[in-house]
Amino acid sequence: MDSLVVDILLTLLAIFVGSLVLVIAGFGIAIGSSPIMLLTLDPQSTVIIINTVSLLIFVLMIHQNRRHINYREMTVPVIFGMMGVPVGVYILSNSNPSALRVSIALLIIFLGFVMALNPTIAAIRHKFTLWGAAFLVSVMITSTGIGGPIMAIAALSREWDRESIRGSLPYYYLFIETTAVIGYFITGMFDSERLILTGVSIFPALLGFFIASMLVKKINQSYYRRLILGIVICAGTVILVKEVFI
Repeated sequence: MDSLVVDILLTLLAIFVGSLVLVIAGFGIAIGSSPIMLLTLDPQSTVIIINTVSLLIFVLMIHQNRRHINYREMTVPVIFGMMGVPVGVYILSNSNPSALRVSIALLIIFLGFVMALNPTIAAIRHKFTLWGAAFLVSVMITSTGIGGPIMAIAALSREWDRESIRGSLPYYYLFIETTAVIGYFITGMFDSERLILTGVSIFPALLGFFIASMLVKKINQSYYRRLILGIVICAGTVILVKEVFI
Protein backbone atom coordinates (compact mmCIF):
# COMPACT_ATOMS: atom_id res chain seq x y z
CA MET A 1 0.00 0.00 0.00
CA ASP A 2 1.29 3.46 -0.88
CA SER A 3 2.92 5.18 2.09
CA LEU A 4 0.82 8.34 1.62
CA VAL A 5 -2.38 6.28 1.76
CA VAL A 6 -1.22 4.68 5.01
CA ASP A 7 -0.35 8.11 6.40
CA ILE A 8 -3.81 9.42 5.46
CA LEU A 9 -5.67 6.47 7.01
CA LEU A 10 -3.74 6.64 10.28
CA THR A 11 -4.12 10.43 10.40
CA LEU A 12 -7.89 10.16 9.92
CA LEU A 13 -8.11 7.68 12.79
CA ALA A 14 -5.77 9.70 14.99
CA ILE A 15 -7.57 13.02 14.55
CA PHE A 16 -10.93 11.37 15.21
CA VAL A 17 -9.66 9.87 18.48
CA GLY A 18 -7.94 13.11 19.47
CA SER A 19 -11.07 15.14 18.77
CA LEU A 20 -13.14 12.89 21.02
CA VAL A 21 -10.66 13.42 23.87
CA LEU A 22 -10.46 17.18 23.28
CA VAL A 23 -14.20 17.82 23.17
CA ILE A 24 -14.95 15.73 26.24
CA ALA A 25 -12.04 16.89 28.40
CA GLY A 26 -11.37 20.38 27.00
CA PHE A 27 -7.77 19.46 26.17
CA GLY A 28 -5.74 16.50 24.92
CA ILE A 29 -6.11 16.27 21.14
CA ALA A 30 -2.36 15.66 20.77
CA ILE A 31 -2.36 13.09 23.57
CA GLY A 32 -5.08 11.19 21.73
CA SER A 33 -3.71 11.67 18.21
CA SER A 34 0.09 11.70 18.33
CA PRO A 35 0.66 8.07 19.44
CA ILE A 36 -1.17 6.88 16.31
CA MET A 37 0.34 9.42 13.93
CA LEU A 38 3.89 8.82 15.15
CA LEU A 39 3.65 5.21 13.95
CA THR A 40 4.33 6.47 10.41
CA LEU A 41 4.78 10.26 10.46
CA ASP A 42 7.74 12.27 11.68
CA PRO A 43 7.25 14.30 14.89
CA GLN A 44 7.36 17.66 13.12
CA SER A 45 4.53 16.71 10.75
CA THR A 46 2.53 15.27 13.64
CA VAL A 47 2.74 18.47 15.69
CA ILE A 48 2.00 20.78 12.75
CA ILE A 49 -1.03 18.81 11.52
CA ILE A 50 -2.56 18.42 14.98
CA ASN A 51 -2.09 22.07 15.92
CA THR A 52 -3.56 23.24 12.61
CA VAL A 53 -6.64 21.04 12.37
CA SER A 54 -7.48 21.57 16.05
CA LEU A 55 -8.20 25.26 15.36
CA LEU A 56 -11.55 24.30 13.84
CA ILE A 57 -12.52 22.31 16.94
CA PHE A 58 -11.51 25.17 19.22
CA VAL A 59 -13.81 27.56 17.38
CA LEU A 60 -16.73 25.14 17.70
CA MET A 61 -16.05 24.52 21.40
CA ILE A 62 -15.76 28.24 22.12
CA HIS A 63 -19.14 28.80 20.47
CA GLN A 64 -20.64 25.84 22.33
CA ASN A 65 -19.42 27.07 25.74
CA ARG A 66 -19.28 30.82 25.07
CA ARG A 67 -21.39 31.71 28.11
CA HIS A 68 -19.02 29.89 30.47
CA ILE A 69 -15.66 31.28 29.28
CA ASN A 70 -13.61 33.23 31.83
CA TYR A 71 -12.60 35.92 29.35
CA ARG A 72 -11.17 38.34 31.90
CA GLU A 73 -9.01 35.74 33.67
CA MET A 74 -7.70 34.31 30.39
CA THR A 75 -6.68 37.63 28.78
CA VAL A 76 -3.21 37.89 30.36
CA PRO A 77 -2.46 34.13 30.01
CA VAL A 78 -3.26 34.45 26.31
CA ILE A 79 -0.74 37.31 26.00
CA PHE A 80 1.97 35.37 27.85
CA GLY A 81 1.15 32.30 25.79
CA MET A 82 1.59 34.14 22.50
CA MET A 83 4.99 35.31 23.73
CA GLY A 84 6.03 31.67 24.08
CA VAL A 85 5.09 30.67 20.54
CA PRO A 86 8.33 31.85 18.82
CA VAL A 87 10.35 29.78 21.30
CA GLY A 88 8.26 26.71 20.52
CA VAL A 89 8.52 27.23 16.75
CA TYR A 90 12.31 27.52 17.04
CA ILE A 91 12.52 24.30 19.07
CA LEU A 92 10.31 22.41 16.62
CA SER A 93 12.22 23.59 13.54
CA ASN A 94 15.64 22.74 15.03
CA SER A 95 14.98 19.56 17.02
CA ASN A 96 16.31 16.11 16.20
CA PRO A 97 13.29 13.99 15.11
CA SER A 98 14.25 11.06 17.32
CA ALA A 99 14.80 13.27 20.37
CA LEU A 100 11.50 15.05 19.74
CA ARG A 101 9.66 11.72 19.44
CA VAL A 102 11.09 10.51 22.74
CA SER A 103 10.24 13.86 24.37
CA ILE A 104 6.63 13.59 23.20
CA ALA A 105 6.38 10.04 24.55
CA LEU A 106 7.81 11.00 27.94
CA LEU A 107 5.54 14.05 28.17
CA ILE A 108 2.47 11.93 27.41
CA ILE A 109 3.40 9.38 30.08
CA PHE A 110 4.35 12.00 32.68
CA LEU A 111 1.25 14.13 32.20
CA GLY A 112 -0.91 11.01 32.19
CA PHE A 113 0.39 10.11 35.64
CA VAL A 114 0.04 13.72 36.80
CA MET A 115 -3.61 13.80 35.77
CA ALA A 116 -4.16 10.38 37.36
CA LEU A 117 -3.09 11.84 40.70
CA ASN A 118 -5.70 14.61 40.25
CA PRO A 119 -3.53 17.24 41.94
CA THR A 120 -4.77 20.55 43.29
CA ILE A 121 -1.76 22.84 43.45
CA ALA A 122 -2.59 25.81 45.64
CA ALA A 123 0.30 27.93 44.33
CA ILE A 124 -0.99 27.83 40.77
CA ARG A 125 -4.08 29.74 41.87
CA HIS A 126 -1.91 32.84 42.03
CA LYS A 127 -2.19 34.86 38.84
CA PHE A 128 1.60 35.12 38.37
CA THR A 129 1.96 31.34 38.49
CA LEU A 130 -0.89 30.97 36.00
CA TRP A 131 0.80 33.45 33.67
CA GLY A 132 4.07 31.52 33.86
CA ALA A 133 2.26 28.26 33.20
CA ALA A 134 0.58 29.84 30.16
CA PHE A 135 4.00 30.74 28.72
CA LEU A 136 5.45 27.27 29.41
CA VAL A 137 2.43 25.46 27.99
CA SER A 138 2.59 27.60 24.86
CA VAL A 139 6.21 26.57 24.26
CA MET A 140 5.34 22.92 24.85
CA ILE A 141 2.25 22.88 22.64
CA THR A 142 3.95 24.72 19.79
CA SER A 143 6.97 22.40 19.82
CA THR A 144 5.47 19.04 20.86
CA GLY A 145 1.69 19.43 20.74
CA ILE A 146 1.56 18.32 24.39
CA GLY A 147 0.94 20.50 27.42
CA GLY A 148 -2.81 20.79 27.85
CA PRO A 149 -2.97 18.91 31.17
CA ILE A 150 -0.88 21.62 32.84
CA MET A 151 -3.46 24.27 31.96
CA ALA A 152 -6.20 21.85 32.97
CA ILE A 153 -4.60 21.48 36.41
CA ALA A 154 -4.45 25.27 36.66
CA ALA A 155 -8.14 25.53 35.76
CA LEU A 156 -9.13 22.83 38.26
CA SER A 157 -7.11 24.55 40.97
CA ARG A 158 -9.17 27.68 40.34
CA GLU A 159 -12.32 25.58 40.82
CA TRP A 160 -13.76 26.13 37.35
CA ASP A 161 -16.62 23.84 36.37
CA ARG A 162 -16.56 21.50 33.37
CA GLU A 163 -18.22 23.95 30.98
CA SER A 164 -15.79 26.71 31.95
CA ILE A 165 -12.82 24.43 31.33
CA ARG A 166 -14.25 23.20 28.01
CA GLY A 167 -14.68 26.83 26.91
CA SER A 168 -11.80 28.72 28.53
CA LEU A 169 -8.99 26.33 27.58
CA PRO A 170 -9.94 26.21 23.87
CA TYR A 171 -10.17 30.03 24.00
CA TYR A 172 -6.53 30.11 25.17
CA TYR A 173 -5.43 27.42 22.70
CA LEU A 174 -7.07 29.18 19.76
CA PHE A 175 -4.82 32.22 20.12
CA ILE A 176 -1.70 30.15 20.82
CA GLU A 177 -2.09 27.69 17.99
CA THR A 178 -3.22 30.28 15.45
CA THR A 179 0.02 32.15 16.16
CA ALA A 180 1.93 28.86 15.98
CA VAL A 181 0.45 27.94 12.58
CA ILE A 182 1.45 31.36 11.25
CA GLY A 183 4.96 30.64 12.56
CA TYR A 184 5.01 27.25 10.81
CA PHE A 185 4.17 28.94 7.51
CA ILE A 186 6.70 31.73 7.97
CA THR A 187 9.51 29.27 8.72
CA GLY A 188 8.61 27.09 5.72
CA MET A 189 7.61 23.99 7.71
CA PHE A 190 4.42 23.39 5.72
CA ASP A 191 4.93 21.22 2.62
CA SER A 192 2.42 19.68 0.21
CA GLU A 193 2.04 16.40 2.12
CA ARG A 194 1.38 18.21 5.41
CA LEU A 195 -1.23 20.39 3.71
CA ILE A 196 -2.94 17.29 2.26
CA LEU A 197 -3.00 15.51 5.62
CA THR A 198 -4.34 18.64 7.32
CA GLY A 199 -7.08 19.00 4.71
CA VAL A 200 -8.30 15.40 4.95
CA SER A 201 -8.29 15.66 8.76
CA ILE A 202 -11.15 18.17 8.78
CA PHE A 203 -13.86 15.51 8.38
CA PRO A 204 -12.76 13.21 11.24
CA ALA A 205 -12.22 16.28 13.43
CA LEU A 206 -15.82 17.40 12.84
CA LEU A 207 -17.13 13.87 13.27
CA GLY A 208 -15.30 13.54 16.58
CA PHE A 209 -16.65 16.90 17.72
CA PHE A 210 -20.30 16.07 17.04
CA ILE A 211 -20.11 12.57 18.54
CA ALA A 212 -18.30 13.77 21.67
CA SER A 213 -20.75 16.67 22.07
CA MET A 214 -23.59 14.17 22.27
CA LEU A 215 -21.73 11.89 24.67
CA VAL A 216 -20.16 14.41 27.03
CA LYS A 217 -23.21 14.94 29.26
CA LYS A 218 -24.26 11.29 29.25
CA ILE A 219 -20.98 9.49 29.79
CA ASN A 220 -19.89 8.19 33.17
CA GLN A 221 -17.08 10.67 33.75
CA SER A 222 -15.23 8.72 36.45
CA TYR A 223 -15.09 5.53 34.38
CA TYR A 224 -14.23 7.36 31.19
CA ARG A 225 -11.51 9.34 32.94
CA ARG A 226 -9.81 6.12 34.07
CA LEU A 227 -10.12 4.66 30.59
CA ILE A 228 -8.61 7.74 28.94
CA LEU A 229 -5.75 7.86 31.45
CA GLY A 230 -4.98 4.21 30.74
CA ILE A 231 -4.96 4.84 27.00
CA VAL A 232 -2.77 7.93 27.44
CA ILE A 233 -0.12 6.12 29.48
CA CYS A 234 -0.13 3.04 27.24
CA ALA A 235 0.08 5.17 24.10
CA GLY A 236 3.08 7.07 25.39
CA THR A 237 4.75 3.80 26.36
CA VAL A 238 4.22 2.37 22.87
CA ILE A 239 5.92 5.38 21.27
CA LEU A 240 8.83 5.16 23.68
CA VAL A 241 9.33 1.42 23.22
CA LYS A 242 9.12 1.76 19.42
CA GLU A 243 11.74 4.52 19.42
CA VAL A 244 14.17 2.85 21.83
CA PHE A 245 14.02 -0.76 20.73
CA ILE A 246 12.88 -0.79 17.09
